[in-house]
Amino acid sequence: MPEERADPRQVRSREAMVAAATTLLTEGGLEAVTHQAVAARAGVGRATVYRHWPDLLGLRLAALEAGMPPLSPAPANVGAASGAEPRAELVHYLRQLGERLDDAQAGAVLAAVLGGAQYDDGMQHLRETLLTQMVDALRPAITMAVDRGHLRDDVTAETFAMSTVGPLVYQRFLVGARLGYDTVDSVVDAALRAWAP
Repeated sequence: MPEERADPRQVRSREAMVAAATTLLTEGGLEAVTHQAVAARAGVGRATVYRHWPDLLGLRLAALEAGMPPLSPAPANVGAASGAEPRAELVHYLRQLGERLDDAQAGAVLAAVLGGAQYDDGMQHLRETLLTQMVDALRPAITMAVDRGHLRDDVTAETFAMSTVGPLVYQRFLVGARLGYDTVDSVVDAALRAWAP
């Protein structure tokens, strides 16, 4: 049986609605993302938005997921450099994360997810997904670093994330500082020293 192909107009319409919802989230927080506001911003009928997302939470989760995509893989040369020394790959991922946290859209998404996860199962699932993505991005470099004796045997991707992602979130959202490469690099270096054998 041949696979059904999505109607390109429906795909474009959905993409426009998700982009509109994410922009509204950035501008006004989660409460700004409503069926009516998304329809107006995307230039579609309200019925079209309801057809894709019958409930408001589903629409808001779509905006949140789009606003915080997974980190992109390290380039081959960075991965190769990490074979001898883990710092290159760790810096690559954490600089990416720093750029995301500095971005107004990603910052709004993270704030909404962290706040909503206390009260809503869907938000809690999204928070766990974001955390898993961050930790899993670090995992190969951490595993290799432990195997090669660059880090202690008891270091995991989770413990290394606490030592690096935690300070970056603190700097960005509690202190209000921008996360330049110097800040990210110093956090990575401090964690590597702290977890050295």
